[in-house]
Amino acid sequence: MQEAVKPDQRKTSATSGSRATSGEFRPDLEGLRGVAILLVLLYHARVPGTDGGFVGVDVFFVLSGFLITGLLLREHERFGRIDLGAFYARRARRILPAALVVLAATMILSWFLLAPLDLPRVAGDAVASALFFGNIHFAAGATDYFGTDLTPSPVIHYWSLGVEEQFYLLWPALLILATRSHRPRVAAGLLLAGLAILSYLAALVLTDAAPAWAFYSLPTRAWELALGGLLAVGAGGLGRLPNRVAVPIGWLGLGAILAAVVLIVPGTPYPGLAALLPAFGSAAVILAGARRGSVASLLAVPGLRFLGRISYSVYLVHWPIFVLPAASLAVGEDLPLEVRVALAALSVVVGWASFRWVEQPIHRGPRFAWRPSRTLAAAGVAIALTVAICGGVGFAASAGLDQGGPDVADAGSPAPATASAPAATDATMGSTSPSALPTATPRGPQPLPADVRPSLRAAGTDAETLEADGCLLGQPQTYPPNCAYANKKGTFTVALVGDSHAAHWFPAILAIAKDRGWRLVPFIKLSCRFLDMPLYSHWYQRMYTECDTWRKLVVTRLRALKPDLVIEASLRDLVTTNATDSDQVHQGEAMARLLQQVPGTKAIIVDTPISKYNVPSCLSSHRSDVRPCETPLSFALGPSPGIVETTAAAALGATLIDMTPLICPGPGDTCPVVIDGMIVYRDNQHMTATFAASLRATLEADLFPPASNTQ
Repeated sequence: MQEAVKPDQRKTSATSGSRATSGEFRPDLEGLRGVAILLVLLYHARVPGTDGGFVGVDVFFVLSGFLITGLLLREHERFGRIDLGAFYARRARRILPAALVVLAATMILSWFLLAPLDLPRVAGDAVASALFFGNIHFAAGATDYFGTDLTPSPVIHYWSLGVEEQFYLLWPALLILATRSHRPRVAAGLLLAGLAILSYLAALVLTDAAPAWAFYSLPTRAWELALGGLLAVGAGGLGRLPNRVAVPIGWLGLGAILAAVVLIVPGTPYPGLAALLPAFGSAAVILAGARRGSVASLLAVPGLRFLGRISYSVYLVHWPIFVLPAASLAVGEDLPLEVRVALAALSVVVGWASFRWVEQPIHRGPRFAWRPSRTLAAAGVAIALTVAICGGVGFAASAGLDQGGPDVADAGSPAPATASAPAATDATMGSTSPSALPTATPRGPQPLPADVRPSLRAAGTDAETLEADGCLLGQPQTYPPNCAYANKKGTFTVALVGDSHAAHWFPAILAIAKDRGWRLVPFIKLSCRFLDMPLYSHWYQRMYTECDTWRKLVVTRLRALKPDLVIEASLRDLVTTNATDSDQVHQGEAMARLLQQVPGTKAIIVDTPISKYNVPSCLSSHRSDVRPCETPLSFALGPSPGIVETTAAAALGATLIDMTPLICPGPGDTCPVVIDGMIVYRDNQHMTATFAASLRATLEADLFPPASNTQ
């Protein structure tokens, strides 16, 4: 899923064995692991009806807490102590071989299959994953709004290994302290209960306030591992439950897990309250045990046990198998369902091979049954080697980007399509005149210019300075900062209002402001369109109340500021909370209603065309001919471009500015990605600051046609 990973892109985990706290092997727990990995595969294959299949991670977490805590308790009861060195050596033999081999193999395959510009980022993901802090790395990366359209990381699923290994770095030491009491199981139970309560409260709070951290971080996931641990602590007493109680509990538990797959949808806040369903469902299945007529009879069938046995290796290989073919064969396209299902089946085959020839020989084989100190030393060397491989691939790819120009010299090819100098404008409409549209050269092969601006390496970060200056608000913030640019004491004040699609016009507007002596005041909040209408937030997976609050505060600030000119720009696509608000004319009327509440002349910029691809990444793979990175006009403009802005401008008598002809110049039915030697987009929808600044003359003429050019 990032993918995002935004919070709705959910990836998963599998790492523990299947022995009960008594030490007896439980086939039903191996089968439960099979159910969990099957749900993960169905979810990532996007099989209809499995939107909640990512809850397989919750099943794995609860199982892991139960099994590992039980193992440690048995060790203490048998030997009177817990050998931390031996424990970590066992974990290393269990976890590292397959994990590191898959990481290294994924990076090597990525060299051949991913866009060169993506490789340094993926290499960083792999290094973090090899060091088992991938969950922290991905949580931090998920806060980057402008990273939402990037190719999904083929190693993002390692986040869950980070959660587990961080937990087991701390939990055995805490358990040793608990076992020093006169009643070690009681002490361990109290410790786990307190940990579970605090962790779950953190999950509830952060699911709403910081969803990425709630999903990926140990503090908000530890409660699931602690829940499994509590079952292990109380296994003796719970095992005495009568059949008439335990058997229905087990079936209800499996039903809860399957219900979560259907009931939890992309808009469900997670983990939050929703995670209780699969977590307690898993706990109920574990609690039921292997009894006559229990759910164990279903879970112990050979097919599920086979999947459970190889689930860890399948988990490791499945996500790269889904991501890499899609990234290399269908850039910007979804793979068909039947292909995705075939990839899920291939994951089982490759996972079995990894289990057979990598995981088991080292985990179980006598050849590697070394003393703990030697095992841990070998683990350190293996991790360092994997980090070197992954980092080396990223470094080599980064160095290749510095070479610039096309991959293959093609001196005879014509230059990329170029736009003319700023076009003449229609003074009455305030928009680019069709008779003066840019023209393009014949459509032969078009290599990326060696001196392209910005450079290919810099294109993805060639953004306006608002965020760096603290003048662009993220999703959580609501109070508009006091920011002013150009002539801060100027008598003519211009307010730039909107979301990130207003922000990417900032370089052009700032240049105008400096020339004209304006005071330029930005009011920008990510994903928050400036219209009188409640919006839905994909980030929070709920109503975007922070946007409502911000807009009210901005209106108050603008009334006090009394700007001479208000320029509004926003992303054309938005998700509303009310079905009636999906009508674009209705949205235009809502924009007019809000803008009417603030003083000053109004100018509304029609939203820019969007690209089907992350343009810099695509260009890095097509430097010999950039045409495969171009987007069809039908996609770039959408089915009804400009309706919202046209409706609002007509209602307000505002200036309507449509720069589309400069961004998608003809002839042809696609939008170019390089114009006048400049890369147009820094991702799939935001212009590079370099290209945006080049449009300032036309934008200025549209803002102040000759008949009214008084500023």
